[in-house]
Amino acid sequence: MSSAPLKNIIIAGVTGSVGAPILRALPDEPSLTIIILTRASSSAKFPSHIPVKKVSDAFTLEELTAAFTAQDAVIVALSTTPITIDDIAFRLIDAAVAAGVKRFIPSEFGTNNLDLRARKLVLRKAKESEGGLTWTSFSCAFNPAKSGNFLGIDVKGRKATIWDSGKSKFTVTTSSNTGLAVVHALLSPAESANKQVFLSDFVTSSWEIWAIEEKASKPVMKEPRKKFDEGDYNAVYILLALSFVGDVNVGYDFEKEQLVWNQKLGLPKVALDEVVKEAIELVKSS
Repeated sequence: MSSAPLKNIIIAGVTGSVGAPILRALPDEPSLTIIILTRASSSAKFPSHIPVKKVSDAFTLEELTAAFTAQDAVIVALSTTPITIDDIAFRLIDAAVAAGVKRFIPSEFGTNNLDLRARKLVLRKAKESEGGLTWTSFSCAFNPAKSGNFLGIDVKGRKATIWDSGKSKFTVTTSSNTGLAVVHALLSPAESANKQVFLSDFVTSSWEIWAIEEKASKPVMKEPRKKFDEGDYNAVYILLALSFVGDVNVGYDFEKEQLVWNQKLGLPKVALDEVVKEAIELVKSS
């Protein structure tokens, strides 16, 4: 397997909660050359010093292949809904293979939830390329300070909901460390090749953060689960939120599983009180 440096990087989805911190971290590494991939219809504003390549909203295989040509790595940070529509995820992988991309980072940021269909395709494409294409997936949980009312914690309204026992442990990774982890993994291509990278700044529970109102998650999950099964992929957000804090063992305690890469990637340590302080400051400034 080649350990050649990954220098030319193209990233899609830079305006989102995952893509934005990755984009902030990438330019700090002088050995990397960055390009932003975006839809032609997008009105988003990007840093003037970073080149932008535009494709149609259809994300055709031909357009993506042309955009990925001469790129060493493709980072997909598109949100869950657009990536699942019209098989865009699969066209992104096919385009990376066709363009001769060395490293593919799929839009699987969050939990231990690498899409089995997409993963199977990536694994097959990587095997067929005989080392030409490699992949890295990041399981980083999330940053509650920037997740709105994701955990049922309303800092501004000074209230919170504790689901079930409130003792279920889950991993928290700040957005800044997520961005750094992607950069450091790109700088260590051999070590991070074909690996699922687990990140964890700390592990906590709802009770350790704030306890006011208690609810059972099972009855609440029925409706969004029904919507998701019927094809409403926006329902995945409430399902993910409840699976973090409810009494559901879905493998979000990465430290317990001894999977964490933070030290290996040289990430700075972050504590719960720092994230809580950041959340309060964000609310005050909003």
